[in-house]
Amino acid sequence: MATVLITGANRGIGLEFTRQYASDGWTVIACCRDLGGDGAAELRDIAAKSADRVHLETMDMLDHDSIDAVAAKYRGTPVDVLINNAGIIGPTPILEHVDKQHFGTIDYDVWDAVIRTNTFAPVKLAEAFVENVAAGTEKKIITLSSTVGSFQESLIPAFCYCTSKTAVTKAVQLLSEVLRDRSIIAVAVCPGHVKTRMGAHGGTVEIPDSVSGMRGLIAGFTMADTGTFRRYNGDTVAW
Repeated sequence: MATVLITGANRGIGLEFTRQYASDGWTVIACCRDLGGDGAAELRDIAAKSADRVHLETMDMLDHDSIDAVAAKYRGTPVDVLINNAGIIGPTPILEHVDKQHFGTIDYDVWDAVIRTNTFAPVKLAEAFVENVAAGTEKKIITLSSTVGSFQESLIPAFCYCTSKTAVTKAVQLLSEVLRDRSIIAVAVCPGHVKTRMGAHGGTVEIPDSVSGMRGLIAGFTMADTGTFRRYNGDTVAW
């Protein structure tokens, strides 16, 4: 059976990816920053009931050594699909800290953390696991982005989060060209405005619906799709 590696697997979209892939019999390498806390209880429960199909790994997107450590552990293990799901919007509760992302009151430490998590980490993951993906059958690197990073579809003035998604989408495009000769497919995917902790204010898409949609897309991606930016429902994002 195929293998998927998922970051940010302890809640929201990442947890649902883990649940759905495990239910379909995939081997899942589920990564998150804190496996021991209450925030990972549901993930631990899924792993316990998975007949050893779900493997839990500690990985902090701000700590590249932790990424390298997991990559070293799985050296030589084929990974069919790598899902760069982990990301942050900034300090929570969101509405209480939104001024930190608005012009005139920007908190540059927040911007630094958001960029390093949402932009640097997915590229680092691709570098660390590229040989695993190359050894897989599907050879897919999927990075969750957002239409808030689009030049055409959004003008939300959240400087930190929006620019991190613009940058990572461009990084995926560059990645697709760098890896084209190895037949590795790299695609940016917007999950929609999902009803997660990050998207709770105005979220319209249920988590299972978003993940089911993205999984359908991922399953069908070919080299013709590499470098594109797609919405969970199959639309191409104008960016």
